[in-house]
Amino acid sequence: MEIYLIHGRAGSPDGSSLHLEQLLRPLFPAASFHRPLLPHADAEVAAEDSLSALRELQIPPAAWVVGISLGGLVACRLQETGREDLHCLALSSPTWADNVHLAAKPANRVALYSSDDAVLGGGTSDNRTLDWPRLAQAHDLPWLSHDTKAHKHQIVPLLAQWLRGERIGSLSE
Repeated sequence: MEIYLIHGRAGSPDGSSLHLEQLLRPLFPAASFHRPLLPHADAEVAAEDSLSALRELQIPPAAWVVGISLGGLVACRLQETGREDLHCLALSSPTWADNVHLAAKPANRVALYSSDDAVLGGGTSDNRTLDWPRLAQAHDLPWLSHDTKAHKHQIVPLLAQWLRGERIGSLSE
């Protein structure tokens, strides 16, 4: 099993994606984990530049990709543009940013988000999570904030369900 953990904008492979890997690794000891550095680690870089870089990674067929924030958007867009074999989970991700917009609902896509997430425009007319139900198996989790590290112990059981091919349940807190 190949698992890719994609960081968010202005993030790094040593941030939230590392924290998730540290909790997932004991649950999936035979898996190979990858935390690539994408151009959007620089907050000034457009999402489309990271989409191009993600294409160049040559992720193996049928890999499991967890994208955090902007990392989820670019992973899901990659899935829509020729990599339908990928299993993608968008965590606290927008459905659009810069010139990258999601348009399809592949069977092997999941979104975990909060429509109240202020970073993603929660509570405003600019809410970039509202389209998730038409784009993924969507889970609007009111307890989830944009601070992945703060919720890692609630998130990892959901990720583990997904990685085992189970339908994701939800946690109330």
